[in-house]
Amino acid sequence: SPAILTMTDLFTELSGKRQADRIGMLFSLYTIYCRISGSTETFDEFLYWGEMLLNDFDDVDKYLVDAGMLFSNVTDLRDIENGFDFLSEEQIMAIRSFWSSFHPKDSSGQREFLSVWQLLHTLYTAFREQLSAEGLGYEGMIFREVVENTARQENCKLDYDRIVFVGLNALSVAEEKLLALLKRMEIADFYWDYASGMVTDTDNGASFFAGNNLSQFPSRHTLPPAEAPDSTPQIEVIGVPSGIGQAKQVHSLLQSFCEQGEMNGEKALRTAIVLPDEQMLIPVLNSIPEQIRSINVTMGYPLSGTPVASLIDAVLSLQRNIRYIDEQPCFYFRDVLPVLNHRYIASAEPEAAASLVRDISLYNKVYVREEEFGSNPFLSLLFAPVSDTDGLSEYLIRLLEELNKHSSSPLDGEFIFHYYTTVNRLKEVMQDADIRMKPETYARLLKRAAEMIRIPFEGEPLSGLQIMGVLETRALDFDRLIILSMNEGTFPQRKTANSFIPYNLRRGFGLPAYEHQDSVWAYHFYRLIHRASRVSLIYDTRTGGMQTGEVSRFVHQLRYLYHVPVRNKLVVYNVSSSKTPTLQIEKTPEVMQKLEAFHKEGARAISASALNAYLDCPLKFYFSVVENIREEDEVTESVESSMFGSILHAALEELYKPFCGRTVTADLLKLMRKDKQLLTDTIARTFAREFFKSDTVRPLTGQNFLIGEMIRKYVEKVLESDGRLTPFRYIRSEKLMNDLFLLPGGREIRLKGFIDRIDEVGDSLRIIDYKSGSGTSSFKTVDSLFDKEEKDRPKAVMQVFMYAWMYHRLPEGANRRIRPGIYYMRSLFGSGFTADITRKEERGKAETVEDFREYILPFENAMSRCLEEIFDPRNAFTQTTVGKACVYCPFKDICGR
Repeated sequence: SPAILTMTDLFTELSGKRQADRIGMLFSLYTIYCRISGSTETFDEFLYWGEMLLNDFDDVDKYLVDAGMLFSNVTDLRDIENGFDFLSEEQIMAIRSFWSSFHPKDSSGQREFLSVWQLLHTLYTAFREQLSAEGLGYEGMIFREVVENTARQENCKLDYDRIVFVGLNALSVAEEKLLALLKRMEIADFYWDYASGMVTDTDNGASFFAGNNLSQFPSRHTLPPAEAPDSTPQIEVIGVPSGIGQAKQVHSLLQSFCEQGEMNGEKALRTAIVLPDEQMLIPVLNSIPEQIRSINVTMGYPLSGTPVASLIDAVLSLQRNIRYIDEQPCFYFRDVLPVLNHRYIASAEPEAAASLVRDISLYNKVYVREEEFGSNPFLSLLFAPVSDTDGLSEYLIRLLEELNKHSSSPLDGEFIFHYYTTVNRLKEVMQDADIRMKPETYARLLKRAAEMIRIPFEGEPLSGLQIMGVLETRALDFDRLIILSMNEGTFPQRKTANSFIPYNLRRGFGLPAYEHQDSVWAYHFYRLIHRASRVSLIYDTRTGGMQTGEVSRFVHQLRYLYHVPVRNKLVVYNVSSSKTPTLQIEKTPEVMQKLEAFHKEGARAISASALNAYLDCPLKFYFSVVENIREEDEVTESVESSMFGSILHAALEELYKPFCGRTVTADLLKLMRKDKQLLTDTIARTFAREFFKSDTVRPLTGQNFLIGEMIRKYVEKVLESDGRLTPFRYIRSEKLMNDLFLLPGGREIRLKGFIDRIDEVGDSLRIIDYKSGSGTSSFKTVDSLFDKEEKDRPKAVMQVFMYAWMYHRLPEGANRRIRPGIYYMRSLFGSGFTADITRKEERGKAETVEDFREYILPFENAMSRCLEEIFDPRNAFTQTTVGKACVYCPFKDICGR
């Protein structure tokens, strides 16, 4: 068969040069730039605009633009017009519209801009000379040299007697020049795929190149007219509110093709799935029906979209955020967890990785020390700190080698191999160029290199379902087409090339602008659907961020410009907007058996907070108490309200511990309040124990320091308030209480509780509960404490009443005057603070609860009714009807609240 070449292959063959590596070109360009300009700019600062320069140099050469004129400092508009005789009036106007913005005012910014342009031509020339001396060239440079050499010789030495150009469309000026030469030599023939009337319609962007190509390069042989399709293609537009949902829709379409017998033998070859977004390849491959055994993928998969790329990104982020604490390297937990949970690491070291993840959550490790990974060789390699770019290359190479040893999938092995070669190549180029850069720049350069690499798939092109990108569909026709990602901005792409050359100058010098790109996409679309009989266009209807959910302009053109009948279909998820039914858990024998654990013979007990959970919502009680479901442990960087309360409780307990059983005087409290070191050390110890789950005490820093200072203020205020009660006897803190409550049927229910503080003021025993927030210390009746319909039920009062009831049953509490109280910390700073609890009926006078013995009988009756309800098999655990209880409930997603 004849040799088949791409245009780039043909130019490269004619030039005798090799295409230069893009990363190597960036380093060479930077070296030349520093030499010419004398600049001390670092490679980190140069990288971004260096890539722009390479793109601009490529365009300048492909379109045979006079680089000297383009990049020179043009100081007078008339000189522009006189010097550019070859430009049309339209092009002159375009250039004038650009330069007119610079000449009215000669600012320093304009002079600096023009000086950079003067430098660009020298840089362009020197860069080309260096590449040429090495036998290398970028694509545009190779194109230009071939055209200029053949123009001088007026001939072209080829190894071929005939060259047939098939299915081309958007030609650069260099390509046009070569084709014109080969046409004059009478060895070239041209065949254009412009059969579709939409492609040649002058009102359609797809025709941007058609007229010029047909007139300049007509076919030497008159072909019979192209067969028109039997009918207009059946076009359906399917909107799906999901990215992965598009792939699932592909499954449904292919399944219907199979049922209609359209995927057998030759028919399967006439079916194509086109992916404008290459990231959809893997989801689509996973959505192919099982009965379709033969698939040909005619597109590369970007290395940047592979699992190994995501792991390397996470590892580089890990290295970038290393922090040194006590001169020891520590890794930030938000960087550590993605690495340990990555499927490559989790499968390579499942036990070690899982154990570390548990420890980080259990002990709230915001920063993880390097030594904690030392027991595992693979993890110690992974979490070894790297300080410079040279070390980073070696580190990644060793890591990829180890990953390859643990790879279990051939596809994963292929991904790792390609990334390994990319890192190696980058390392070699850096060493040859002897250029230093920051690790952040190295990471950006590596990511850019990964984006340029495509991993090829092998298949049988002459059989089976075809899966391809948009560019791969050139010169191919299909009966059935499924095109995904038909969103505006994806097809056609909303992609503006970064360039030093402003839009107006691009237009003026005939360089490609965004209209050029739009016309290319339009040509591919209209040419592709011309001969198809059935076309399914799928787009994502979601909106958010940069995503508009808008269907491609091509669909609107089909409907309104060409009046093609287009069927619309919207795939919606079966999401009901009706009220979520109330959930309830019946007390089955299995549930009742679990409740027996709270009886006298059982091992569990009901606390005051559990009773409050039931009164808030019986269903919440079932989840949290009966089933003992807990929220997953997570690392918290900041101290949340519950943790704040725990640290405050622990600090007060530790401060008062030396005074248990002793009389506390005002002088003692005053000394304690003024002892700043005592308070600092106490808070640091409780912080380490409660928040960091560690016995190692470190000075508090950052936000934790501020939280510690807030706790200090609360502690000082408690001590100041207690000073007004002196002298009093401090009995104890955090007393664990266990008791049995007898129900009318004879069952005894186990109760438990922790009393924050017990002291004796005057002739009263005080049962004190600390609350870090704010709340009410007032109640109407004892029954209201157990009223599930009460919106602002005084839960704290019910809790301290339960503690008082349990304490009065102890020998030391029997026949004593017990006075329950609540320390609301936020109320400490108000005037007239008191811990007393008051009963205030409607329009009645508030009465202080000075002796709990007056409330024992009504409290026992109310709690008995509540416990009877909990253990009654006839009463199901139902959702609360009071929505306020759902606001902070961890189970609200289960209930649909």
